Amino acid sequence: MFCPFCGTVVEGGAQFCPNCGQQLPRSVDAGPIPTGGTIIDATVPDGTVVDGAMTGGTMPLGNQDFGTIPVQVPPVDSAPSAARPNKPGLDKGVWGIVIASVVVIALIIGGTIAFLHVGNADNAKQAEQIQTESTSKKPATRSSKGGNSAEKTTESGKNTGKSGKKTESDTSKDGNGQEVRTLDKKSMDAIVDGVSTTEVGVSVMTEDGLRSYSSRNASLPYVAAGLYLPAWVDFRDTYNRKPDDFTDSLTKMDNDSANALIDAVGGESDLNEWLSDNKYSRTRFERAYGDVQASNSGDENYSSPNDAARMLVEMAKTGDDSLMNYDIASEGVSIPSGATVHALRGQGIRDAYNYFMVISNGKRKVSVAVMTQDQGRDAAARLTSRVLDQVWNTMLKN
Repeated sequence: MFCPFCGTVVEGGAQFCPNCGQQLPRSVDAGPIPTGGTIIDATVPDGTVVDGAMTGGTMPLGNQDFGTIPVQVPPVDSAPSAARPNKPGLDKGVWGIVIASVVVIALIIGGTIAFLHVGNADNAKQAEQIQTESTSKKPATRSSKGGNSAEKTTESGKNTGKSGKKTESDTSKDGNGQEVRTLDKKSMDAIVDGVSTTEVGVSVMTEDGLRSYSSRNASLPYVAAGLYLPAWVDFRDTYNRKPDDFTDSLTKMDNDSANALIDAVGGESDLNEWLSDNKYSRTRFERAYGDVQASNSGDENYSSPNDAARMLVEMAKTGDDSLMNYDIASEGVSIPSGATVHALRGQGIRDAYNYFMVISNGKRKVSVAVMTQDQGRDAAARLTSRVLDQVWNTMLKN
């Protein structure tokens, strides 16, 4: 039977509902249960209840004994399931911003990569163009930019001085047995400044490039009359060989040969570029050798005693100084006894008179450049004689 209060099924004979605890009425045997789900209760006047609805007659109230009251337990709806919450995340607006940001970043990265690619390509083309221009000036590349790379060779075929003797004692040494490699500046200044303090420059250098003496004006440019060395040294450095086709420029101081040698190194422009690259900063050629008209018009070739002495050092290293055969003794220059002197001489505008020499004792060589202006040949020859005497007696002779 069922509890009339809460509808819980209880066993027959139970006095209290095990669910709600209410006292149960005394039970009466129930009648049969007809098919179709209709319950018949004998305590009802016509005794029929269909699907829990009473038909015909009335139900007695009060303290009557109802016996067993059929109760239809209403179906219990299951509790409505709670709505599933949405998966946490970003709403559509935020997602739109995120996607737009990603697109912008991608465009920036793509543009940067494209820019760098184009820039690198342009740089590569520019570098290739520069390299092509630099290598097209001359058929051979320079062996070095900072100096000359010709190998040292020994001197041959030297013309000796009066004695012509060469002994082991031909190297000057001081009291401690050390080679003397510099000249006394005070003594040399007295000699040079005694001629002129403004119109004379003298530079002396050893074969390894040590500056043994440099007068107060030795770094200043003078008219480079007789200096047939720049194109020769350029050719040696550029092509790493001797310019045999142009030896007359040195042996005979021939202007046509000297000008042809300038053309061989690319002309005056390329020669001046080479001079600048190799730190001959005071040397510049503006005209061809022997072009008096250009000289009178203001175009001139210039160099300093220091630059000229450096070129003489390069000539001495290769032995090419032996090609410098001008007889300076015929002009009154005194050659020290036992010394060998290879020289060039030049004279030009402003009464320029220059001597470029390599003096040797057979073992060592010293380069000497004497450049003068407005002094004349005799003064230049006397000065050169005294300089050679100092070099020989201090640096090359016992």
